[in-house]
Amino acid sequence: MLQDLDQLTTRIGQLVQRTRQMHAERDALRARLDEAERAARTLREQCAERDAALLTLQAQLKDQDGEVATRLAESQRAEVALREQLEFQYTAHQSLESRLLARDADVEQLRQAAGSAQTRIDAVLARLPGAAPAAEGEHI
Repeated sequence: MLQDLDQLTTRIGQLVQRTRQMHAERDALRARLDEAERAARTLREQCAERDAALLTLQAQLKDQDGEVATRLAESQRAEVALREQLEFQYTAHQSLESRLLARDADVEQLRQAAGSAQTRIDAVLARLPGAAPAAEGEHI
């Protein structure tokens, strides 16, 4: 029986040792779990911060897209207005150029008519009684 008690004592000692090991392992696992929970909490906070930053960036992008669309529409309206003005100015230029060419033709006809009239006047003056002989190429 003494031997049984010794075995029981040994067995109880082993159980106590094993229980202490299990407590130590449990404490180590709790520490690891606490660390993992802290890391998960930190990651969740970072994720929340990044989500907020992403939402802010998306809002800014939407605002900028709206501004770009507005400026694009304004520039297209300005381009249309400028093209209309260019067409108007081109038409006015063509009209003025046509009028200038017509006036140049009129001026040339008037010069020819004046030259012809001057020649006829000179001829009439030369035929008048008492007229002095005109030097060739002289005009009044």
